[in-house]
Amino acid sequence: MARATIDRRENGRYRARYEGPDGRWHSRTFDRKVDAQRWLADQLSRLNHGMWIDPTAGLVTFDEYASAWLAAKTRIKPKTREGYLSLLRSRILPTFGRVRLAAIDRVLVGSWVRAMTNEGLSSSRIRQAHQCLSAILEQAIDDGLIGRNPARRTELPRLEEPEHRFLTAEQVARLSEAMPNHQYATMVHVLAYGGLRWGEMAALRRGRVDVLRRRLRIAESVAEISGRLEFGATKTHQTRTVHLPPLVAEMLGHHLEAVDDNPDVLVFTAPKGGPLRYGNTRKTVWDPARSAAGDDLADVTPHDLRHTCASLMRAAGADVKAIQQQLGHRNATVTLNTYTHLFEGDLTAVMDRLDTHVASKTRPERVLGEVVDLPYHAQNPL
Repeated sequence: MARATIDRRENGRYRARYEGPDGRWHSRTFDRKVDAQRWLADQLSRLNHGMWIDPTAGLVTFDEYASAWLAAKTRIKPKTREGYLSLLRSRILPTFGRVRLAAIDRVLVGSWVRAMTNEGLSSSRIRQAHQCLSAILEQAIDDGLIGRNPARRTELPRLEEPEHRFLTAEQVARLSEAMPNHQYATMVHVLAYGGLRWGEMAALRRGRVDVLRRRLRIAESVAEISGRLEFGATKTHQTRTVHLPPLVAEMLGHHLEAVDDNPDVLVFTAPKGGPLRYGNTRKTVWDPARSAAGDDLADVTPHDLRHTCASLMRAAGADVKAIQQQLGHRNATVTLNTYTHLFEGDLTAVMDRLDTHVASKTRPERVLGEVVDLPYHAQNPL
């Protein structure tokens, strides 16, 4: 049991003291004795339950701790690190940077969220900023600097449901035909029927293409970070096999006839060589082609073709597991949450089948009798 005392000072105030596990005495002074007793009881309870935090530990400022937190993130992708830096610089540090960790409370976090909402910032961006702040404070708890996370259970703006764009096979063909050459026409089909992310497509190498078996091995991605192209693992850090329909495999085979036989060369390249850059390709190739393809495609983006792949696969009878594997989602739950409406018809079809004559024969005979032989008045009590 820790030693503790409460004594009255000459100025009439009450000082509560206890000996911490660090061997030092910690104290705090109050105007009322009941407040001193309440604080001391809380500190002793924390000591007894192994939840004690050194009161001086939280004196470090948030920006100092956040810098150390980010430096310790050695396993994240460069693009993720860039995202954290952007959130810290633009949204988090202006409010919390010079505040001591121990001084951050729920009121401050709540007012910060409300200020971003009033500013008109998107719900998605607000949630990203809050998630980053909360992750840093959670680590501070693990490091013994604070006792609780004031960002937990913060009221956040409702997240708007994204409206996914799905193209038909005819629209995909029309967009492909509007492209300036065969490489970009093939690229459209690979994105629409392979479900690749842009970075995965831009990092695809010849040695990972098997035209005869109509398969691609997706093991790498490229992202533009502060003007530099960074090659690395896929979004989920997993390698997957993507299957292609015969038409797309044939187009890819024709395209590869003009590509060097070196297995390490990129399948799709910029006009002067090197990897495709998203911004440049959108400006010089994609946007002019979609405008020429028709008014119904005037706003389509490369990522819409990834959604299109899920829709086309579902229309062809693919189940959620097949779509998950093709698109490279971490698990089937992500696929279902992203494309819920593509599977909404399943339950209705199941119920219709259960109501068939065949399904009725599977009911116990006694139950059938009770259901079928009910008198008319019992079925219509009113």
